[in-house]
Amino acid sequence: MSEAAVFRQKAEMFEQRAQSATDPISRQHYREMAAHYRKLLVEHLDERSYELTDWQRP
Repeated sequence: MSEAAVFRQKAEMFEQRAQSATDPISRQHYREMAAHYRKLLVEHLDERSYELTDWQRP
């Protein structure tokens, strides 16, 4: 499984936990964790895009 897929899967998992959390503190924590993994995913994809672009240059 690629790193991007792992980040996406963890973000989805934490979002699901946030939706099922009964107390506001846990809900907020899980939402923050989901946001953290979404950010890691975007950074990873941006970095990967940059690497591919850099590689294609003569």
